[in-house]
Amino acid sequence: MSRMNDISFSAAERKSLEKQIMTRLMAEGYDNVLVFGSSNITYLSCGLVFPYLDQKVVHQVAYYMSIKTGQRVLFCTSELADIPDQLNWDGEVVVYALSEKTPELSLASVISKYLGEQVAIDENYTTNVQLKALQLISQNTQYIGLDDTLNALKRIKTDAEVRLLEIACRMGDRGFVSALNHTEGAALDTLSYPLWEYAERFRVHAGEFGGSGVGNISVLKGETSRVLYGFCPPRATFTEGEFVRLEYSLHNHGYWISGSRTVYVGNPDNQAISAYKKNQTLKNAARDALIIGNLASDVYATVQQKSLEMGIPFWKDIEIGHGVGTSEREGPFLAPYDKSKLQENMVICLGVYTYGPNKELICDRDVFQLTASGPKLLTWYKTYDQLYAMFGTSARHG
Repeated sequence: MSRMNDISFSAAERKSLEKQIMTRLMAEGYDNVLVFGSSNITYLSCGLVFPYLDQKVVHQVAYYMSIKTGQRVLFCTSELADIPDQLNWDGEVVVYALSEKTPELSLASVISKYLGEQVAIDENYTTNVQLKALQLISQNTQYIGLDDTLNALKRIKTDAEVRLLEIACRMGDRGFVSALNHTEGAALDTLSYPLWEYAERFRVHAGEFGGSGVGNISVLKGETSRVLYGFCPPRATFTEGEFVRLEYSLHNHGYWISGSRTVYVGNPDNQAISAYKKNQTLKNAARDALIIGNLASDVYATVQQKSLEMGIPFWKDIEIGHGVGTSEREGPFLAPYDKSKLQENMVICLGVYTYGPNKELICDRDVFQLTASGPKLLTWYKTYDQLYAMFGTSARHG
């Protein structure tokens, strides 16, 4: 546990990651880099985290790096200017005012003073409006794509990044166990414990255990859980004899994990137990295929073959796993279309969606670090290799 005491990067860890990033970008021949995506800002700055950037709740933030000089500049409006200082960031902060016709032009006007002849941008996050504003303000600058290089860089985690992800896993695990503890004994009390409260208990406790941000949360039960995400009616309650599935994501200082846990309300019958065992059979087949050198698509093919051999159908509308890091879903993707090789220190969220007796989706997702000796479980706080039955009373709080 000692290596998990510090929940953010140390100064030395930040410098080490920064050196790795700069070395790769220099080798690729980039001169200047400009990014707008929150996950890319967190990664390239080695720790700057802004809430809700990609949801456009706040005005655009941008991050600039000069590969030759090492200059690092963050551009933001005054409402966010205190965040870099709170996070002990030592780069330059430029506050821009909304003085032009559009926010995009206002941002472009201050960025233009830093741009050279060629700038690499994260095209997946740079809006057409923002790009046109930059081109208008700085007409002699050529903009090239950075996404492929960034995606390749982010796939292989440093030891420090793995540590931050493992801490995020523990925060999520403990938040989920606490949600279970609150719910047991009250789940069948339809007058005072609605279904949505289960998800709310997770959110609250993930924060209490140190999570610095919670993302998407969805709680579904019974036949309504035949979809991945869905609306939870405000008056919905727990029903004995049904599966309940919680989907969630959270981050620790900008390093995201996602998870899925399925439990059963009441004493499970043989059908329910069998359905969950089948889910674990396919998940374990996928886990055993997480071998360095395999293709990402090989893992999916292994599950597909096991599905045919055992007669266990699985939901094929989504990949069975994906990378996590400064975003909750990144490469590699364990799907037929991803032919990339699995490499040491990739961190992957793995879970196969199978079916219950009423065609409800069942899933138990975990996060693994790929190592030379096999996949290492990072969501180790509690394992769910057997169906968890939610009944009785818990005297513990979390």
